[in-house]
This record gives sequence, structure tokens and C-alpha cells, in this order.
Amino acid sequence: MDYVVAVLLPQLLHGLVFGAALGLLALGLTVIFGLLGVMNFAHGELYMLGAYAGIAVVSLTHSFWLALLVAPLAVGAIGAVTEVTTLRPLYRREPLYGLILTFGLALVFREGARQIWGGDMRRILPPFTGSTPLLGMTYPNYRLFLLAASSVLLLAIWLFFTRTRAGILVRAAVQDAEMLDGLGVNVPRVFTLTFAGSAALAALAGLLLAPVFTVYPQMGVEMILLAFIVVILGGMGSMGGSVIAAFVIGLAQSLLTLWMNPQRVAIAIFAIMIVVLIVRPRGFFGREGVLE
Repeated sequence: MDYVVAVLLPQLLHGLVFGAALGLLALGLTVIFGLLGVMNFAHGELYMLGAYAGIAVVSLTHSFWLALLVAPLAVGAIGAVTEVTTLRPLYRREPLYGLILTFGLALVFREGARQIWGGDMRRILPPFTGSTPLLGMTYPNYRLFLLAASSVLLLAIWLFFTRTRAGILVRAAVQDAEMLDGLGVNVPRVFTLTFAGSAALAALAGLLLAPVFTVYPQMGVEMILLAFIVVILGGMGSMGGSVIAAFVIGLAQSLLTLWMNPQRVAIAIFAIMIVVLIVRPRGFFGREGVLE
């Protein structure tokens, strides 16, 4: 019983917290794949830029809450400019062009961050400290806030895509952009705003996790691998599947660290993906079409 309370329960909560934040990152990746047909290799660097933008805002204003507002907007603007100037000319070309382009963008963003902020590891202090008694243990207040905030955002995103006109337009653009264009909708603007929103989500995930992990130029590389695994496990283009897969991967990674070293945990995560794809090649909720 002592082992459960002192070790197992905290790790389960760590997994839920990480899974919720990973879900924010993976959702943006899922939406962009569904809309543009591009697996965005630069998505992890947008996550990294969110953390660094947060550091810049906090150093200027000493307000983590203001950074939560400004950093996603700033990275969202970078995403919008990136979509208009680099991705838009490639929409009618083979998907390989988009993969190569976003891989190159990832290198540019990563080295740009290194030139501006250096290669040293940095930290953002949480906006509040302390712990709350929970299930016979105490758990850090910031991690509980991170779980609650990420869960609320995931719900808000689902409601946006299922209950609002803008969200329905995005889903319609996924299914038949030419028909939507014929109805008078500015489809390129829909693409740009959606890419910007995806970038802002990645930035928000990066900033929310910055007080938990360290911030450094390579931080997006590991996260984007996990995000790709989540998208593949959930089913390509399935928003609900991505969220469920994010929690599965978050819990699996957290629990496996109790019994394995980090290198073996990474191997085990890939093994989980392989087994799921052998049993169910489309992932948890893969189906014909995307963004159900």
C-alpha cells in the first residue's frame, strides 16, 4: 500500500499531466495533417519556440500569465507567415515536398533559437508553488493546474470543431476544399488561420510544460517523435483518437520509467506503437477520411 501511495499514484498523475499536454501538441499536428495533408516536422520547433517566447515575456514583464497569452499569439503569427510564404506554394505538389520543407524549417527554427538564446538549458519558474493533499499523498499545485488547464483546452478544441461555424468550415475544407471555395469561402484564409492556431497550440503546450521540464533548442525533437506516435496510434486525422493515444503514451512513459532506464522506455513506446499497428493498422480510431 505504501508503494502505491508513495510511488505508483504520483507516477500515474505525472502520466495524466504529460498526456494532457502531449494531447495539445498532437491535436495541432492531427489538424494540419487532415487539412493540408502534410506531416509537419517543424511542429516540435513551434513547441520549443513557445517555451522560449514565454521566457522572453517573463523576463520582460515578470508575469507567467501574460506569457501564456503573448507567447501563443507570437508563435501563431510565425505559423501564419510560415504557411503563407512556404507551404502555400506546395499544396498541389506531392506530399514529399511538404515533408522536406517542414524538416528544413525545423532546422531553421532550432538554429535560430540557438543563435538568439544560446544552447544552455533554461527554466521557467512556476507561477505558484505548494502542494495539495490528494489520495493520501501531496501533489504539486502547478501540475494539477497543468492537468486542469490542458483538459479544459482539449474540451474547448473539440467543441470548436463540432459546435462552431468556423470549426465546421475547417472540417469541410478537409473533406472538399474545392467545393467550399465554390461556395464563396476564402479557403486559403481558412488554411492560414488553422495553421496559425495549430502553431499557437504547440506554443501553449511548450510554455505550460516549461516549468516542469528544461528549455533548450533540441527540446522539440523528442516531443515531435512522441506526437507522431500519438497521431499514428490514434488514427491519422482522428482528433478523439489523438487525445486518447496521448493519455495512453503519457501513462505508459510515466509508468515504464519506474522499471526501465530512459533509452529502454523509448524503445518500449515504439514497441507499443508497432503492436497496435499490427493488430489495428489504422490506429485506435482510424477510419476512411480524416477529422471525423
